[in-house]
Amino acid sequence: MKADPLADVASRLTQGDAAGALQLADTFLNAGALSRAERGAGLRLRARAHEETGNIPASIADLESALGLVPDDARAWNDLGVLLAQSEQHQRAIEAFRRATGVDPGYFRAWHNLGYSLAATQRTSEAVQAFERAVAVRSDYALGWASLGTARRNLGADEPAQQALERAIALDPKLAVAYSSLGALHRDQGRLDQAIPLFARLAQLDPKDVNACLQLANTLAQRDDLELARRVYLEAEARDPHSLRALIGQRLMLPMVPESRAVIANARARFKAGLTELEVLLPQRVRATDASRTIDALQWSNFLLAYQGEDDRPLQAQYARTLAAVIAQSGHEWRPRPAARVREDSRIRVGFASSFFRDGTTGRYFEHWITDLDREHFEVTVYQLQPGVDALTERLRGRADAWRYCPRWVPSRLAKLIGADGLDVLVYPELGMDATTFVLAALRLAPLQCAAWGHPVTTGHPTIDVFFSSVAMEPADGDAHYTERLVRLPGIGTRYTCPVMPPDASRERFGLPADGALFLCPQSLFKMHPDNDALFARVLAAAPQARLVVFEGRHPALTAKFLARLDAALADVGLTRTGRVHVLAQCGHDDYLRINGVCDAMLDTLHWSGGNTSLDALACGLPVVTQPGRFMRGRQSAGMLHLMGVEDLIARDADDYVRLAARLAGDAAWRKALAARIASARGRLFDDPAPVAAFANFLRETAPAREVAAQTSS
Repeated sequence: MKADPLADVASRLTQGDAAGALQLADTFLNAGALSRAERGAGLRLRARAHEETGNIPASIADLESALGLVPDDARAWNDLGVLLAQSEQHQRAIEAFRRATGVDPGYFRAWHNLGYSLAATQRTSEAVQAFERAVAVRSDYALGWASLGTARRNLGADEPAQQALERAIALDPKLAVAYSSLGALHRDQGRLDQAIPLFARLAQLDPKDVNACLQLANTLAQRDDLELARRVYLEAEARDPHSLRALIGQRLMLPMVPESRAVIANARARFKAGLTELEVLLPQRVRATDASRTIDALQWSNFLLAYQGEDDRPLQAQYARTLAAVIAQSGHEWRPRPAARVREDSRIRVGFASSFFRDGTTGRYFEHWITDLDREHFEVTVYQLQPGVDALTERLRGRADAWRYCPRWVPSRLAKLIGADGLDVLVYPELGMDATTFVLAALRLAPLQCAAWGHPVTTGHPTIDVFFSSVAMEPADGDAHYTERLVRLPGIGTRYTCPVMPPDASRERFGLPADGALFLCPQSLFKMHPDNDALFARVLAAAPQARLVVFEGRHPALTAKFLARLDAALADVGLTRTGRVHVLAQCGHDDYLRINGVCDAMLDTLHWSGGNTSLDALACGLPVVTQPGRFMRGRQSAGMLHLMGVEDLIARDADDYVRLAARLAGDAAWRKALAARIASARGRLFDDPAPVAAFANFLRETAPAREVAAQTSS
């Protein structure tokens, strides 16, 4: 029987002898005259051998040569695309996958791989189309359905995403990626009780999967099941003794809705002790030269710390120093300050990075920082780090010079993208609200890096140079509260568009009583410090005909904890919640404005006052009674009232707060006069161009100077 050298090469590959296969393939290809088909087959096998030995460039070169000989080989085009994608040459990979699907439109795996590379190049809508082609060709392709669900989720199409992910799990009950994506979708939508079993199942599927435990622990913590979350973090650590996130989570978790001041004190003491332990333990677990993995494992935010009413600067700075030491130890390239680069023109290149560029607090606060910067002096790049597109997002995208859509990218990948854009200034509008940006900010991706009061507490990061705030809201000693240089912008610090009150507002629509004064306290429950409970109880006791309107929390357990606290405070003044407190479901912004419109006054919260909520209230003409706190985050409403000349609503102390609230409930004429004053003074608060002009002037004066490239003519 005549020997078949190509069969021998394939046999060696099957046996795991890549070196032997490579030698045989070389011998075959260096032999006498070969047909195009024979040489193409030999090159494909040698490409496999090169891939097995880790020589990806040689494997790519062999596949390209093979395709030059046999261009209608769909499998070879797909294999080439896979190698190019692994080498992060995604544009070339896309071209290869398109050639594969062009040769064989029924090649479902090539459609799937095309979707992967399209997603990697920020072309998420096209990726969805490619994944849809994959499952159209092969309807039982579970991985295709899972990838389609993930891509739809990254577009913000949650319901179609859920359908695709559920289909993937039905087809393959052991497909881990589908459980992970579906669990995260439920968690992000607040359906924590649906997310938890999915993450638990994910953890069971693979006893070595540490990420499943991290996802489960994070979700448990969001419903304040901290002890169980801590045990799951311990399980994650057992699965991977090098897990940095498990180490951080065990030590730095904080309660969402603390039961009392004592619980807050204990939580902060535990947090502080945990920080001290992390200073020692985190560096011990870092694998040198594994910088990207280290950066991604450090995703964490001390978000809840700021709602406890204390000075967070020492703790934030300590945590930031620990991150800096760990990142430096990992050898990450983005720690040193970038040198000034050569510009193509005289414009300052400014980047804005956020997970919240949509219709919400951050989007409404900072839209005009982006849209109103003079493009004669500034080139603006926007990095949208979470999915979802609405009208505000479209306005930002239409105005940006460059738009980077990077939904759920890990920090190391974002760092490469942002660093390659050569920014002069990088602005994080709400550092501390999102774990991805908080670790990203520990890197030096631009010569000048800034934070703003979207999350009004110091970041602690030595890599953040400037903290933008509001002159009306900062106390005289505000500089001492930040590790960054504090820059107070005029007014409220931004040009905020006055919201338009929707029609059809009525108490009946929301099940609220027709008579009696309604006090609105619309804050999220994690903002409701226990100190507010007694204050609200005293107000209701002083205004017997008034009622308090609040909103449910993100999970029934959180709502129950808050109401138990409030019940105790009401009992102390001889009251019960029945008939005095109305708990409304969370709602969209238009309905929220309608609720403002049917209430009589807003009760501001201690320690962390209303920001966007107070702006909405004042836009609706709703009087806001407030007691300013020590830090800017507890002085936002007072700053707004001061700008409007309505200082009569700013209480001196708790007794004065109760007096003002009781008068608002009982004196309809005074209430009406205040509403008229607020309406006439709106121009001092809304649509003020001065703050953005001051922001732009600061950047022009402070951004590092750069050489401008010489312009040549032909």
